[in-house]
Amino acid sequence: MADKMGLELQENGKMLKSNVGQNFDIEFQDLFYRVKVQRQKEGSIKFGSNNSKMRKKSCYITQSDHFYNFFTVEESMMLAASLKISSKSMNIRDRKLLIESILASLTLRTVKSTRCDRLSGGQKKRLSIALELIHNPAVLFLDEPTTGLDSSTTTDTMQLLQNLANEGRSIICTIHQPSTHVYEMFNQVYVLSQGYCIYQGSPHKTVNFLAAVGLHCPPYHNPADFLLECVNGDYGDYNDILREESKKPEWHYKNNNSIRPLEANNEVQVIKMSENSDASVTFTASKHIYPPPEWMRLWMLVGRCHVQILRDWTVTHLKLLLHIACALLVGCMFGDSGSNANKQLSNFSLLMVVCQYLWFTTAMPAIVRIPAEIMIVKRETFNNWYKLRTFYLAHFITSAPVHILFSAIYSIIIYLLTDQYMEIDRIVKFILTTMVISLCAEGMGVLVATVLSPVNGVFLISIITCFALIYSGFIIYFNHMTAPMRIISYLSPLRYGMENLTSTIYHNRPDVQCPSNVIYCHFKSAKTLVKFVNMESVNYGLNLLILLLNLAVYKSIAYITLKRKVNQAN
Repeated sequence: MADKMGLELQENGKMLKSNVGQNFDIEFQDLFYRVKVQRQKEGSIKFGSNNSKMRKKSCYITQSDHFYNFFTVEESMMLAASLKISSKSMNIRDRKLLIESILASLTLRTVKSTRCDRLSGGQKKRLSIALELIHNPAVLFLDEPTTGLDSSTTTDTMQLLQNLANEGRSIICTIHQPSTHVYEMFNQVYVLSQGYCIYQGSPHKTVNFLAAVGLHCPPYHNPADFLLECVNGDYGDYNDILREESKKPEWHYKNNNSIRPLEANNEVQVIKMSENSDASVTFTASKHIYPPPEWMRLWMLVGRCHVQILRDWTVTHLKLLLHIACALLVGCMFGDSGSNANKQLSNFSLLMVVCQYLWFTTAMPAIVRIPAEIMIVKRETFNNWYKLRTFYLAHFITSAPVHILFSAIYSIIIYLLTDQYMEIDRIVKFILTTMVISLCAEGMGVLVATVLSPVNGVFLISIITCFALIYSGFIIYFNHMTAPMRIISYLSPLRYGMENLTSTIYHNRPDVQCPSNVIYCHFKSAKTLVKFVNMESVNYGLNLLILLLNLAVYKSIAYITLKRKVNQAN
């Protein structure tokens, strides 16, 4: 196809027949797409007389297949069924029968216990289709379903789509350079060049269509390839002639099915299954089903996120082991800095190590992990599995406890190994501060991940972390900063974390004991150190509130950018 494309179909032009609940028209109006200079999309697609209701009865399958790798095929199907079908309209047994039937028809039954990341290209494409067939959509849009597949798998995939179309669905897909066999599987083709329709009609009429304008396809030549050669100008500029010829009705696809009005309700029709003696699944009756309420979808997504976290050993097991190992290493390095008056500057440095470690190790994984999830969320939200805000809330509900737990374990180990002053309120404040720092870091990581690519995001978060460290009051003390720089320091989340940790450790603390082999310890008094670093007037509650406000701001902006990115991807 050329860089500029436009779709022009006759009003109420029928594409493919659909007997799934009702027949309807699919109409493309002034659709326009340009990618040469800048991406520009215009126009609309209408479904019969009620566009909003038909939107829920169609689905879109992307060119690339994205799944949660730690789930099996059967688990993915069960979860999709739970998100699309309420338990009141279909019980678990019927869902399993429905899934068995879909997997059998798409030849996926033998791999239903296989994890999604271990499927072949063709199996992934069939799984993408199977996930959307659960609620039996009337229309399926597919973006280049044969991309990346070998010739045998391509034929199998297109044969599957043809079978689905013969069952009464409308299958609309884009395809580039199909083989002769694949080309002849379509009921209607719509060829575009330089933004205009060159041919619309049955693939079997392509040779006669070209011959009508003096372009004769050689024997045993693929008509699709020959048509592309003609529109590319290999035999001269015939595009204007082909465009005019394509408007003649004798080439158009004829669909004589009667058009019935859309159903008045919002029900989605699926097939109820029954199981016979030989364990095969057959169609026996139809039943209307309804989607579950959004709050139920929320808990389904929370459960999915929990399973994903528990099975992804790099996110949980490895990260927990590294937190423990790093805490032991840091604790042994600083030793008794908490109770040794001669090591109080080192103890002050320890507080920054705690902040910096938790900030960086929490923000960085989010930048790497979130972009992969966005592609899955894009597909699922576009096909009405759930609302974007439901996924976002479920993600926060499941990720927050993990960050809280890991930061607490890391903080407790360091607090005990460095022999800090043992008081319950100090320990609680210390752990609470590190928890909020971790949550802020995760919020910042999600925000960056929804704006930039992983490579650029890693670079940006490193820069943000460096400047947050500079303005935290550790590299340069606040009383050594100029007035403008002190104002900028209020934008650093690490500033409030450092101030709260310093206040927790040194506020109203008795003098620290000086070692017997040291003559003079300048920071024996906690007030001396606090005054030296210019943190004597710290308000712990206010700083904690500011950190929570930062978290709310990061999460809010991240949701807006995530929504924008998902909408752009769609």
